[in-house]
Amino acid sequence: MRVVVNGVERPYGTAIAVDGVGGTKVSLTFPFSVERSSVDRWLPRMGSPSWVDDRTVNLTFAETEPNPGFKIPQIISTDGLSSIDLLIVALRYLPSLTLSVYSIDGATAPSGPRASGSWRVPGGPVFAISPEVSRVLFYPVIAGSDAAHVFDLATRTSMELKLPTDSAPYVAGSWLPDGRVLLIGNALWLGRPDKPLARVANLAQVQPLNAAPSPGGTYVAVAGAQAVWLFDLRDGSARVLPGSSGGCGRGFAWSQDEHLLAWIDCATLSVRVTDAVTNRIVRIIDGVANALSGLPTGDFIVTRDSGQQGEGARSLGVVYSFGGTEKERYLGYAWSISADGRYLLNIGSCCAGGPSSSLTDLGTPNAQPIGLPGIASWTADGRILVTSFSRS
Repeated sequence: MRVVVNGVERPYGTAIAVDGVGGTKVSLTFPFSVERSSVDRWLPRMGSPSWVDDRTVNLTFAETEPNPGFKIPQIISTDGLSSIDLLIVALRYLPSLTLSVYSIDGATAPSGPRASGSWRVPGGPVFAISPEVSRVLFYPVIAGSDAAHVFDLATRTSMELKLPTDSAPYVAGSWLPDGRVLLIGNALWLGRPDKPLARVANLAQVQPLNAAPSPGGTYVAVAGAQAVWLFDLRDGSARVLPGSSGGCGRGFAWSQDEHLLAWIDCATLSVRVTDAVTNRIVRIIDGVANALSGLPTGDFIVTRDSGQQGEGARSLGVVYSFGGTEKERYLGYAWSISADGRYLLNIGSCCAGGPSSSLTDLGTPNAQPIGLPGIASWTADGRILVTSFSRS
């Protein structure tokens, strides 16, 4: 039995690791002429099987195919005298990210969601995608793992970032609107991917846990071990937010004009809103907040306990304006709303089967959610970005 994967013969019975980039081609050559009907019904249709003759069949898997491995039981020869009881082609992907972009029309197509673009990108599980969805920043959160680098989707090339070797690991990485990247670790690093990144501030005393830049790239909020800090990316100046305590990094939300920052007080778990210019707390939203995040609408959503119990229990998401007005409530796992307020992404799933998301048209009464195959988010221009990660 011969198994050839991407032009290289692989010993049968071994696990075969592929990067999947550009697709995966598999050629099976049997030791005898086979009754094709005993094979055809077990071949994965997504592999577009094509027979060369009665002994050889070729399959081609798209790079975004989630699982190219397969097995065929009871392969019978054309003369009925020989058989193979079980054939397993154990294909697996090297660590890689699959990302797909959907327009609203594509996501809501009558025949099912249809992506306008999809890619498989080699890299680790921690990443940030540029606002225009053209580059992916990968950065290590464990010392000694792969160096921080940027992968270009158009050219399929990778560029390692120019950073001191002792600057890893990092707790957060982001893209700024002007194309610069921001890395938060033992220091705050900032710059363009093709040039050495500059060390803007020392964070050794901060002991960062999480971070979020403001929409225009003027500030970055950093949750530290003892307090929440605000760093000005123009000059590296820093200040502690009054009334903040540390030890949790449960999310931030910035107003679109960068004036207001919502954050969670780790001592009381209430949400506080601080004026980034005056450094003054302007609002407190009481109640236990498990997490919070900003929305493209300019509001933010707070995750609270819903009171549900057991497997499949959902959380409660409460939408607030920065003025403190409650607007909507949703049950689910995590959420985001399109900038025009029309569509809701319910992000994540409760149980086995891999991460997924759903899209609901809030403008249509009793609209049924549309399933999306991964973790979904909104792009800057209103498209939907869906990602999933394959582990080795």
